[in-house]
Amino acid sequence: MDLPKIKALIDLLNSSSLSALELAEGEHTLRLERQGGAVPAVAATSVAQAPVPVQPQPQLQPQVPQQSGATGHVIHAPMQGILHLTPAPGEPAFVQVGDEIRAEQVICVIEAMKMFNTVEADAAGRVAEILAVPGTEVKLGQPLLRLA
Repeated sequence: MDLPKIKALIDLLNSSSLSALELAEGEHTLRLERQGGAVPAVAATSVAQAPVPVQPQPQLQPQVPQQSGATGHVIHAPMQGILHLTPAPGEPAFVQVGDEIRAEQVICVIEAMKMFNTVEADAAGRVAEILAVPGTEVKLGQPLLRLA
């Protein structure tokens, strides 16, 4: 977990009515807790004792439809924000082309106003195409992926 992300979470806690915020990323857990009117206390834990090397992840690019009459169920963005296809940098994608997914399975994350909102599939099927570019802003209702 990087320092800018931790600072952003502290700012989020300070500007909200929440009394605590906890985030788990891989083997690391971060808990921010407000005590009275004080500045949030930070407690971080790690399961791993030694640093784990991070393998570079290939950049995921959207698949361009081969036919103009492509069929299948399209999952649309439920909000505007920055699209992330992985839970964190260097981690595997939630879904890839060819994966079988179930309804309500997390397929991506949309970052809006420093909040990371999970997007769940509204239908089951096989991922045929990824229609949006990760790391770019998506609009409300924009197609994200197509199921076969």
